[in-house]
Amino acid sequence: MGARGATGDVLRSAIILAVAAIVALAAGRAAAEPTCPTDPLAPLHTPKVQLEVQPRTDGGAASYGGMQYRRTPGLGPKDIALTIDDGPNPQVTPRVLKILDKHCLKVTYFLVGWYAHAYPELVRQEADAGHFIGTHTFSHPDNLRRLSVAAAQSEIVRGFDAAEGALAGGTPAEKAQLAPFFRFPGLNDTKELSQWLAQRRVAVVGADFGANDWMNITPAGIEHRALVEAAEAHGGILILHDSHMHTADALDDLITSFEQDGYHFVQLVPAESALAGRQPGAPIFGATASAAPRDTPSAPAAKGAELMAQVLAHLKIWAANLAVFGDWLGAQLGRLWAQGLAHLRH
Repeated sequence: MGARGATGDVLRSAIILAVAAIVALAAGRAAAEPTCPTDPLAPLHTPKVQLEVQPRTDGGAASYGGMQYRRTPGLGPKDIALTIDDGPNPQVTPRVLKILDKHCLKVTYFLVGWYAHAYPELVRQEADAGHFIGTHTFSHPDNLRRLSVAAAQSEIVRGFDAAEGALAGGTPAEKAQLAPFFRFPGLNDTKELSQWLAQRRVAVVGADFGANDWMNITPAGIEHRALVEAAEAHGGILILHDSHMHTADALDDLITSFEQDGYHFVQLVPAESALAGRQPGAPIFGATASAAPRDTPSAPAAKGAELMAQVLAHLKIWAANLAVFGDWLGAQLGRLWAQGLAHLRH
């Protein structure tokens, strides 16, 4: 009995020590990873995943996103890198920024150049909040494959120029948030443009899944679609858009639902090597990057194309604002309809 008692004491002591070690480890981990004060499910600081810009072995640009390319190194099966396209929008972007701040979440934006030029203060607000800034062409043609090489390259260069111009009036810290990241509209890349971007050390960022928030669907529909797509893709790079109010309406609950399902958010950022030798705010393409290829249109034709791009950009802004108004009007009509039915029942 004495031996058994001694053995029992040893086992109890071992268990106590093991439990104490686990508690200490958990406490140390909690101390090392403080939580967001307004979202206990989120860390105070969004972990970063660095993207390299060195060209691929086939000469194409470094490319990320499992829908077209390889899975992004550093992204686990429960990691989500939130990216936001098509802004900034004066009605939607401020709401999105507040929601991201509530969750202490940092993201990567892919801006449309015309909007960046029109609303530079919103670009600086995004950068000031710690979000990185990539670009998405100047006027968002639906498919760069339908343009001449010269026109497509001009769209890309002018998109970066607009983002750089918007940040030019910012602080050095804000200027440093400009990333050498580009996303093709509709994810419609071409081999020639990819090689051209590779020569300029610009990475192409695609996606692993989306939420169809560019369509006319409800906030609940956006959340459902995103959760289903995330499960199928095992997380990864998510595309959302801050050109529609219903995305802002869905975002808060969507972030929480992801967290409750065990997903963790990360931020896509340029690797240190991608920024080596470049001063904050310095042009991504440099002074000669926009030199005209052989099929550059004549000056009158180029001016006409620029005017047409501006007209299209105005129309897109009008359409986006109309969509926001439509969302609001639909909500008001729905509320009045529900009140009318309730009144009839009584």
